[in-house]
Amino acid sequence: MTASPPATTADSLVARLTLDEKTLLLEGVDAWNTNGVERLGIRRLFVTDGPHGVRKVREDSGAFGLAEAEPSTSFPTSTVLAKTWNPRLAREVGAAIGRESAALGVDVLLAPGVNIMRSPLCGRNFEYYSEDPLVSGVFGAAFVEGVQSEGVAASVKHFAANSNEDFRFTGDSVVDERALREIYLRAFERIVREAAPATVMCAYNRLNGTYCSESPELLTGILRDEWGFEGLVMTDWGATHDRVAGLAAGCDLDMPGEVEHNRTQLKAAVQDGRLAPETLDRAVARVLALIDRCSPGDTSIVDAAAHAALAEEVAVEGAVLLANDGILPLSAHARGLVVVGEMFEKMRFQGAGSSLVSPPEILSPKDAFERRGIDHTYAPGYRALDSAPDDALESAALAAAAHADTVLFFGGLGDLDESEGFDRTTMRMPEAQVRLLSELVDCGVKVVLVLSTGAPVEIPRADELAAVLLLSLPGMRGGEAAARLLFGEASPSGRLTESWPMTAADSSCAADFGRDAVSQYYESIYVGYRFHDRAGTVLRYPFGHGLSYTSFEHRDLTVAIDGERVRASVTVANTGRRDGAEVVQLYVRNNRGRVFKADKELRAFAKTSLDAGDSTRLELDFALSDLAYWDVSEHDWVLEDGAYEVLIASSAADVRLSAPLVVNEGRASRSPYPAAVDLAYTVPPAEIPDAFPALLGRPVPPGRRPHRLELEARLADARRSFLGGIMYRAVVGRVQKDFDAALALPPSPERDAKVKNAHFVLRMMPSMSLRAMAMSSAGELPYDVAAGLSDLGTGHLLRGIRRLLGRPKAGSR
Repeated sequence: MTASPPATTADSLVARLTLDEKTLLLEGVDAWNTNGVERLGIRRLFVTDGPHGVRKVREDSGAFGLAEAEPSTSFPTSTVLAKTWNPRLAREVGAAIGRESAALGVDVLLAPGVNIMRSPLCGRNFEYYSEDPLVSGVFGAAFVEGVQSEGVAASVKHFAANSNEDFRFTGDSVVDERALREIYLRAFERIVREAAPATVMCAYNRLNGTYCSESPELLTGILRDEWGFEGLVMTDWGATHDRVAGLAAGCDLDMPGEVEHNRTQLKAAVQDGRLAPETLDRAVARVLALIDRCSPGDTSIVDAAAHAALAEEVAVEGAVLLANDGILPLSAHARGLVVVGEMFEKMRFQGAGSSLVSPPEILSPKDAFERRGIDHTYAPGYRALDSAPDDALESAALAAAAHADTVLFFGGLGDLDESEGFDRTTMRMPEAQVRLLSELVDCGVKVVLVLSTGAPVEIPRADELAAVLLLSLPGMRGGEAAARLLFGEASPSGRLTESWPMTAADSSCAADFGRDAVSQYYESIYVGYRFHDRAGTVLRYPFGHGLSYTSFEHRDLTVAIDGERVRASVTVANTGRRDGAEVVQLYVRNNRGRVFKADKELRAFAKTSLDAGDSTRLELDFALSDLAYWDVSEHDWVLEDGAYEVLIASSAADVRLSAPLVVNEGRASRSPYPAAVDLAYTVPPAEIPDAFPALLGRPVPPGRRPHRLELEARLADARRSFLGGIMYRAVVGRVQKDFDAALALPPSPERDAKVKNAHFVLRMMPSMSLRAMAMSSAGELPYDVAAGLSDLGTGHLLRGIRRLLGRPKAGSR
């Protein structure tokens, strides 16, 4: 059955609306607003980006709205928040961003992003929580609860299987049903069921051949009918393809809107009977219900100091001590300390693209050192916005380090190395940093690497470094967090929420990622540590890894089934000399049945702070049904009987305790797959197996990268044609000028923001299609012009000319 429309005063309002007013209410205006109807007192809603702070642009800038933003707290990015393994902080950050949203007049916050980190090369990983759906779901739900506690609506994104940037506008994520349910939808399901988000944002990509914005199975069958979602579904900016099909599928709001073609199509479809009036009215009612729901509280009080302190707390708890030979913590009074790396003074604290905010202050590591009066020598060594080595800077750094006792090397990925809008092609750090770091190690000095990166990187000379401290992208107070951790004012307690392979070639989807518009998710459920456990990958650092300045012991594990839940109890003791916090990870080793499964899966976790010498008894539990797998023959969850094992661990590779768990409440094991699938997936496939179509239950669609200027062709591919080349040069050339102009500005935080914004658009534009450009341009590129160009580009000259000179009849495509 179809979910009922929201029960508000919406029904009476809908009856008084004209058809024109209804279609206007179902699309955005001015990049960041919904439409209102003044005669009926229906107000606009203001929506804006905000996974890591409120990005409210100061002026209407069309399309992607990449203008200077109002000041707001720059919190650590989502990957840092998850690395705290502390959902309380996610709730508090969500509430703080909700308060700042309310103060800035924002009704809907476009956050959180909960897509799975399928590959370390995805350019947007810093905006996501984890490779694991439990971590993603728990943190996403806590964040949504926090935001919505302040009367601001959250929009969970990007629904669904949006795992790359280079093909996000035109790609097709081909995922088997089981992996879709167990990995890619599970975080969304938890958030919908537990936190009741007001809105969900559908992704750009196709999912198994159907665009997410027009998938009735995804938007109505699963989201509304099965999970009970009662809110509104909106598009990502420019994700509309067929507006009539999208509305019928359950996609209510078209953003950023101002596409006359879409309104015309909707009205024509209602008038000629292709779209039932009640379907249109139901979507309008959801918009009205969202307006009614958005009721920000006290908008006059934002405690900026408290929010800055919260950002710092998250940065401290989310930093991960990856390696340490005992050199850390450093003494604040030590002599002979040399600091190398421009990121020491020009800290990379946030990502780029739609999550770029304008903080009221930035506290770099250099600032934090100077506040403490730390005696040190500093040499930049490299330029963060230039991957090429600078011989003069490099020589000066090596000279400074020649007589050092310890070198702190601040490095990682620069602002132009990773961003929304494009994927990385390698896990390598910039060449200037790789060369300099290697030369410093060759000098024989002890080197501590302090890493700023939103995703895994290859670490040069990793086994020869004295320590590695991962800050990730720690927000505007990241420098203070770095100093507190380096000098022992706080003990590291962060843990990885993604696996760090040696190189990208070792990742679970290396045979497919970024190769084509058709993304074959051939690894199925074997994502991240689920892959590495069974494949025996030699990792740089495993999922869940993180060191401390103290030590912990785990003992006395007990496990019991209590009705519909599994309850575990374990004692954790701080056996070191410093206070600290331990993350207890509970995995369940799966039964050895007939269905292929990961070796073990995370089912619960808890973080506990303990004074030196203290201990505590921790209780962890999870639903027995969490052990079920998705049976593709029954299209439902199935719990298998058998012998499982509960594991208490400090990482996926560091199991401390185990206890048996026998399940008799399910059914006997049987495989729903053909024998060829069972054989191919007994262990994770390193290449795309011949049995992948059998796993899917259908043929894999052929890869297609059209080289003519079609509506759905990427500009990067269409540029090989005559008209496509002209379009590519015109569009990319315009953006290149903006980027060059930003680079020429005098150094300042504002200049850096403009550079990152322009670079994001410059790198993203080649991946855009004519249709995406038309749908996201807020009317600057009319759809009929885009369609006319496509007609010309594909040889339909007369039709193209007619489109460009006039307007086709309503209902034409």
